Amino acid sequence: MAYSHDNRVKYVVRYLYDIDNNGVLDKNDFKCLAVRNTVVEAKGEFPADRFAINANVMDNLWNEIAALADFDKNGEVDVDEFKQAVMKHCVGKSYAEFPVAFKAFIENQFKAVDVDGDGHVGLPEYRSDVITRCAYTDVNEIDDAFSKLVSDADKAAGGISLDRYKELYAQFIGSEAECPAMYLFGPLKEL
Repeated sequence: MAYSHDNRVKYVVRYLYDIDNNGVLDKNDFKCLAVRNTVVEAKGEFPADRFAINANVMDNLWNEIAALADFDKNGEVDVDEFKQAVMKHCVGKSYAEFPVAFKAFIENQFKAVDVDGDGHVGLPEYRSDVITRCAYTDVNEIDDAFSKLVSDADKAAGGISLDRYKELYAQFIGSEAECPAMYLFGPLKEL
């Protein structure tokens, strides 16, 4: 099932972290993420100060993921290792209980999605983020997922705030139950 917890964790590995598409997580993925996030956040520009921040966040994230999930110490984290680490360190936990570098990544991810910098992710930004990861033949699929994701409070606020994004991300990866957060990254494909 596309929205099962197992598939959501696979989705995080495949579409959020494994940017070089080699099937495993390694230091290179996080170097590439630092470059990509800098370009996205700066709307095509590449400010050195922003890159330094992103490079530090991604380096810390890789080091933490490797410490928590590289069980065979080969410099790579495969999907099964990542799932084991998520089960131990994220499932059933709130955002506040997540590993430090995960939290920094989540906040960084929000900045990359909040393109206009107004502190909220609205439908246009959600669409722009979702469409970069998977192929869709109908934008209504994305819009329907956004409708299932947002609460009345999100709608009244003009979109998903950083605090709400943190909560949703924690539920996406940390809850085995079906919940609105399972739409955080759009309509998921079965992996």
